[in-house]
Amino acid sequence: MDSARRTPKLYSMKLRNTSPTPPRWHYDVFLSFRGEDTRKTFSGDLYKALIEAGIHTFKDDDELPRGNDIPSGLIKAIKESRTSIVVFSKEYASSKWCLDELLEILDSKRTVDQLVFPVFYDVHRDDVRRQTGSFESAFVRHEERFDRIKVEEWRRAMTEAASLDGWEFNYDASRRESEFVQRIVMNVLHKIKRKLFVAKHPVGLDSLIEELKSLLKRWVDNSCVLGVYGISGVGKTTLVKEFYNTITHQYEGSCFLARVGDKLKQPNGLVRLQDELLYELQGKSYVNCDIDKGINLIKVKLGFTKVLIVLDGIDELSQMNSLIVQSSWLGRGSMIVVTSRSGYILDQAQVDIRYEVKELDFKESFMLFSQYAFQSSTPLQSHKDISKEIVNCSARTPLHIEVIGSLLVGKSVNEWKSMLEKLKKQVMIKKVEKY
Repeated sequence: MDSARRTPKLYSMKLRNTSPTPPRWHYDVFLSFRGEDTRKTFSGDLYKALIEAGIHTFKDDDELPRGNDIPSGLIKAIKESRTSIVVFSKEYASSKWCLDELLEILDSKRTVDQLVFPVFYDVHRDDVRRQTGSFESAFVRHEERFDRIKVEEWRRAMTEAASLDGWEFNYDASRRESEFVQRIVMNVLHKIKRKLFVAKHPVGLDSLIEELKSLLKRWVDNSCVLGVYGISGVGKTTLVKEFYNTITHQYEGSCFLARVGDKLKQPNGLVRLQDELLYELQGKSYVNCDIDKGINLIKVKLGFTKVLIVLDGIDELSQMNSLIVQSSWLGRGSMIVVTSRSGYILDQAQVDIRYEVKELDFKESFMLFSQYAFQSSTPLQSHKDISKEIVNCSARTPLHIEVIGSLLVGKSVNEWKSMLEKLKKQVMIKKVEKY
């Protein structure tokens, strides 16, 4: 029975692609800039604001002596950064170092899914894209000094970077530089999104995550609705949180809506959830938005962006429909994950994949119980036998095991025996109720 535990049920199939597993990010942001232009002004202020916001930022301080090639330590810092911000200023392209750095940053974008955002600081995006204006004379000089192939690489990199979403600041727009810096910081916080807390003692999640990944390998470029179901307390939310943390980097936007069923029953619950979803995807709040307008805004956003959305705790089909009416709204490569106690609701919703989270096996239950009761993966030798009896009489759900284990911390042997007797009575009552 245990060997077949948690075999997922697959009802319909399409194909979807998954990106390679990202590296362990060491930095939140790699900040690339031309020091002569902005080190003591904009880039210095931006770096300080990022640090103050708790964003771990690597600053390439080009006051340091420069050689012909970027040192391996700097390349390593780029590769280990979740995000790169490239500050294009008037003299950015005059630096071979900056241009080589840009090549490494864009390579990381392609190979490890790094997020890259350009900042156009008192320069026009089109001048960066076409290498005109102040950038034209820099490239004329480069063509005189460097190999033609290398210069073309730099040109392509400038063009590619200028085509990415970013931020533009021009002094003639009468905008305060400090406000511009704060807007970047808020957007970066929104983009990098800290990981969700999963569980104090996660047990057995790794194999389940691999099962889900294996299923999704068979999906290529199509939208997907994944339904995760199981009895109360079995660990649906815990599993989906870990899954969300694992794959969210692959999406342009993501949102985890917790306790959807409960929130929708509160006054203005639907409007608040719609606003939360739109804010997480767009970084913009729609305070005075009504339900119908909210649905239309969500529909537009979903159609043009690759997003990951989790609707946790769905009790009724109407709750899912009120937030995302139909999967045909989803853009290419997007995924919605729905958790529910009811597999029937998932059938009604016509999800693409159903995955049942089943109860823990004895080994996992025993380990989890020990973590809560003894703060160790194994119990005290004096309590080993009674621990096994308690686990045998307990429901094999993480929530139930956590409650029982936590109640017994530091208790006497007599209190442990009392708990065991209560659990045995509950088991007997359940057996009687079956007949």
